[in-house]
Amino acid sequence: MPRSRNRLDGRQVYFEDEGGDGAPVVFHGGFLDSVADVRESNIAQALPAGEFRRIYVDHRGLGASDKPHDPAAYAIEVRVADAVGVLDELSIERAHFIGMSWGGRLGFGIGEHAPERVLSLVIGGQQPYEWLDSPITRAVSHGLAAARTKGAECVVEALEAFWDIRFPDEPRARWVANDAVALEAAWTTALSEGPVSHDLGAWQVPCLIFMGAADNDFLEQAQRAAREIPTAEFLALGDANHYAAHTSQDELLLDAVLRTLRANS
Repeated sequence: MPRSRNRLDGRQVYFEDEGGDGAPVVFHGGFLDSVADVRESNIAQALPAGEFRRIYVDHRGLGASDKPHDPAAYAIEVRVADAVGVLDELSIERAHFIGMSWGGRLGFGIGEHAPERVLSLVIGGQQPYEWLDSPITRAVSHGLAAARTKGAECVVEALEAFWDIRFPDEPRARWVANDAVALEAAWTTALSEGPVSHDLGAWQVPCLIFMGAADNDFLEQAQRAAREIPTAEFLALGDANHYAAHTSQDELLLDAVLRTLRANS
């Protein structure tokens, strides 16, 4: 089972590498997503295998990665060291990073703390400032509070209620199987950590930031970040909410991702 070791705390994260000679692209999914979910994403499927080397990573706390229960283990600098550890394990100097939602927050962290390892960042559904007390934040927090005694299905149900949907059976089963204590530890740290960067204007990392135009929880802050980062492009996806952007098949998005990767490989 392929794993890398974090140089800061020794914990391990699981990854899957498709190999090849193409430009490396590292994928991180959302708050509940494992490698299986990221592999199935429309962006991952849109990248030509011969042109890009696709690498999928389980966040710490998810999938086959280590699942510490200490909130301090999820500090953004530590999570960035997980991402860097994957590159080191594979002897890759620099890579493209694509992250959605929770993975997008990590993407901003990578841009701040390890820009020398980045070819480009593609960040969806997130922002780099202090985590706001928004409707989706409250929904997840309430789900996690219930999950302390009833398990991670409470988080899944909270999100289903928030978006008035029922998730597909296969990913839902994976999300329900998550370690609720690890999820709460990660969430607690994100809510309290403050901004990822205090000087986005100094960034020189090429960025594509995309967001559902109806994602009222993150839209304004993501647009602000795109204005502050000199090398950033912003793309709004129709009337999509946070979840719809996560699963988007929008050709404008897929074209923008390919354009960003190809321009910086």
